[in-house]
Amino acid sequence: MKKVRVGLVGLGPLGRVHAENLMFRIPNAELAAVCTRTQSKLDEVRREWETPEVYTDYAEMLKKAKLDAVAIISPTNVHLEHVRLAVEEGLHVFIEKPTGMDAAECAEIERLAAAGGKIFAVGFMRRFDASYADAKRRIDAGEIGTPIFFRGYSLDPVWQGEAQVARAEANGKWFLDMGVHDYDLARWLLGAEPKKAYACGGAYVFADFAKNHDVDNGFSLVQFDNNAAAFFYCGRTAPHGSHVESEIIGTKGTLRICESPRRARVTQFTRGGEVHECIDHYLDRWGEAYYQEMQQFVNEVQAGEQSVSATAGDCTGAVRLAEMILEAYETQLDE
Repeated sequence: MKKVRVGLVGLGPLGRVHAENLMFRIPNAELAAVCTRTQSKLDEVRREWETPEVYTDYAEMLKKAKLDAVAIISPTNVHLEHVRLAVEEGLHVFIEKPTGMDAAECAEIERLAAAGGKIFAVGFMRRFDASYADAKRRIDAGEIGTPIFFRGYSLDPVWQGEAQVARAEANGKWFLDMGVHDYDLARWLLGAEPKKAYACGGAYVFADFAKNHDVDNGFSLVQFDNNAAAFFYCGRTAPHGSHVESEIIGTKGTLRICESPRRARVTQFTRGGEVHECIDHYLDRWGEAYYQEMQQFVNEVQAGEQSVSATAGDCTGAVRLAEMILEAYETQLDE
């Protein structure tokens, strides 16, 4: 069976991870072309990877590169246009979350994906992490009874905070950009849709976020339509590094995932106490999951059937929850 020819747009840190996986780790894929507006990044790619084709114009890449699929790793505010062009070219699509800047954009992208009739996979990589996949298996097997509560912490290190002020303009507020991971997990693991939300938070460390009613730490409580509930905490000021932690409580038991964001299993005991290094960047935690989700996408393209990857509809549902939380946050600001 021939390899799936993939073109990739977006060469930020995550774009490079996906590109390297396609280039070096996924045997049934070929990284046929890459696109970014930054010429120096293309020069670096050509020098390091000997990629066959490089482009600064996305539409030109889609027209000329003879692709089977495209990986959209560009900023969220251009996702809709990038999806539209890919669907017009009849390509399979892998896209990073969230698919759009709001639920209306996500719904339009969902419509385009359905009209295109191709594989359309959304990069909710936590579903492909071994721990979360195992938790899902245990829940489906009834090991914890009926799941009734989800708790999710998603924290970025404080030393990235200032850089994220500018990034927020292209990728959305923190309740959306970071929170959408946990919203997807909650819907997936609880098997329910959100009904009511309360949210609060603030720009406690980086005041510039408040200018756009954004936060560096946000908290929300959500009730679902099956009477389950979830608590979400998304922050930008973790002093110890990148920290993602989850808990699912059921009627017969509880699952906890990554209670401590340890880098390794080595613990050092000193006069100062017990010490262990923490994960300092999200790519250190999710590298294998990013590989697994892209491998699954390529497998689905070859099989001609989407079986495991998150869909455009999954992302629309998660972003609708994000909008409920954002509306709840805005409401309490006015009280």
